[in-house]
Amino acid sequence: MSEVDDAGGARGARMRLVDAMAAVVAEKGYPATTIADIVARARVSRRTFYEEFADKAACLLACHEMLGQYMLESMSSVEVGTSPPEEFVRESVGALLSTLAAHPDLTYAYFAAMRSAGLTTSPARRAVQSNVAAQLQHLAAQAKQVDDRIQVPTPMMAAAVVAGIGELIIRSVEQRAGDLDAIAPTVVDFVSAVLMPLHRS
Repeated sequence: MSEVDDAGGARGARMRLVDAMAAVVAEKGYPATTIADIVARARVSRRTFYEEFADKAACLLACHEMLGQYMLESMSSVEVGTSPPEEFVRESVGALLSTLAAHPDLTYAYFAAMRSAGLTTSPARRAVQSNVAAQLQHLAAQAKQVDDRIQVPTPMMAAAVVAGIGELIIRSVEQRAGDLDAIAPTVVDFVSAVLMPLHRS
């Protein structure tokens, strides 16, 4: 099913194409997806597609960038209060996984289709991953001001955390499990081990 919200009218050709790309890729996989599939799902012409994207890889990258923005917004929404750091980590992980669960097609495109398309080392993907890692550092720095048990990860460590969580998500979506809650405890343990290395039992 398309993720386009038709309430109030269309959100524009580009948005419709990105949504259609994610939906078709989630159904058929990236290799089997054609531009004809995408434009049919988006209800636009092939000409419109090429006015927005050079090829289907460019459209997939747009899916990736969109979910990246959603992830950043979810991470930014986490409030660093006076709760214990363990609760802060659980809330942060919960917000991220809830966002992914709310956008299943984009999540598949971001984590699974990008790999099958051979785009995992593209500059656009690296930029999104770097932004997510930087946001993790920012959240940790905020939390450290409240509880000095929090350790702010280095840029390399933050990148490793993002990559590690991504691998867990890939395994989930490739199996079409559809239950990201199942990996939440592992993600919480992983992030906690990095942010609170001296306070793990």
